[in-house]
Amino acid sequence: MIFSQPLWFSALLLLPIFWLFLRRRGKVGLTHLNGLSNGFGSRFLLILPKIIFSLAFIALVAALARPQRVYFEADDSIKSRDIIITVDKSGSMGAPVTGELPKRSSPDTELDKTFPGMPGSSLNPPTPAGGGRGSYYGYGQDDPNQLTRIKLAQAAVLDFVRNRFTAHQSDRIAVMTFDIYQYWFWPLTDDLKIIYRNAQFISRITGDGTNFGSIDPGPVDAAMSHFDELGKARSKVIIMVTDGEDAIPPDAMKRLVDLMTKQDVHFYVVGVGETLASQDVDIMRLANAVNGHVFRMENAGDMQKIFQAIDTMERTSIKIASTEKRDERFIYFAFAAFALLALGCLSSMLVHNQ
Repeated sequence: MIFSQPLWFSALLLLPIFWLFLRRRGKVGLTHLNGLSNGFGSRFLLILPKIIFSLAFIALVAALARPQRVYFEADDSIKSRDIIITVDKSGSMGAPVTGELPKRSSPDTELDKTFPGMPGSSLNPPTPAGGGRGSYYGYGQDDPNQLTRIKLAQAAVLDFVRNRFTAHQSDRIAVMTFDIYQYWFWPLTDDLKIIYRNAQFISRITGDGTNFGSIDPGPVDAAMSHFDELGKARSKVIIMVTDGEDAIPPDAMKRLVDLMTKQDVHFYVVGVGETLASQDVDIMRLANAVNGHVFRMENAGDMQKIFQAIDTMERTSIKIASTEKRDERFIYFAFAAFALLALGCLSSMLVHNQ
């Protein structure tokens, strides 16, 4: 047992003052001292209330010091994978696309409950007036209900997280967006509710250019650093949702391949827009170089292919650290203090009656 507020024990220094005060004001209920027996029992009866009041004071101080019983839950292991989702939010991702938003691959879940401050709709983020940075830069989109590449990307991420949630998987997920720089939405966690909630804001703003790694660091570099910092599972996955419009110089290509190969990272590219559908771009060559996979986000079934591909990967055991628990025990000392106080008052009355 420990005391979380041990400084309260300094109040015990008041006990000598308490005894001195009672000694100076002490009196007995007899008119003549020769009527008082000098036996041990009589002397003990006189000081009994003082002893009981002192014990009550000690118990009260102990209660104020907040005694706690400390224990730890047993360590546990779970099968898990570490997954980092990187979403391209460059200006080109604000380009409008034809068609409709793909249907969800799973029904509504507890994740889809409303919360304060949530976007009114995943297809209706506010568009700042005047264009430029913060709007769908360079594409002049005026209709907030227009389907864009970044809205497709957001739908893909939400569908992925919802599918992991309904499957009751223990995967740990992080979400990051990037243009020239990287912006973390949330670090690796198994709390898919907070991941899903934050992912609903991905499409609210787009940035400038795209940097896959030509400028070090890129999103892959940042993801690898995050694996080193917070990763626990040996099975590591990077899912990049992008329109693929950026060149990767040979030296950057070699660096990224070496990084992912060294840690055996599984790399998946989810392409949105026409670029990945019609051209052999550098991000596709990067995926092929590390034995990754490229999927084109045209309907919900494409995301199901990613689910199936990831589910074939072996999960690895990760250690869940034991959690310290504390049970408050002050209530027992408080009850003891009140009981002793009542007993002290009763004994004091008996002494005076004698």
